[in-house]
Amino acid sequence: MLFMAIFSYAPEDRNLVIERSLGGKEKTPGVTVKGEWFDISGHRVFRLFEAEDEAHLASSVFNWTDLGIAEIIPVMETEKALKLLKKIVKK
Repeated sequence: MLFMAIFSYAPEDRNLVIERSLGGKEKTPGVTVKGEWFDISGHRVFRLFEAEDEAHLASSVFNWTDLGIAEIIPVMETEKALKLLKKIVKK
């Protein structure tokens, strides 16, 4: 399943976040990062990833919770979501 993580950190933790990010992308088994974006106007990072299950999801996010707050949002590609919603509406 796809998830969008919005990771927010405090200004005073900026350098720690940068150092950890530059240290290399940690590989979490069962999790595939699809893309990552840095909010250049504030203290946030957006990461789109696929996780096999909730245990892998939790493991991936936990590695960053000492430096900030992660908001996890389950997402679906628009075309797939519209097809699903169309089926639900017909019921």
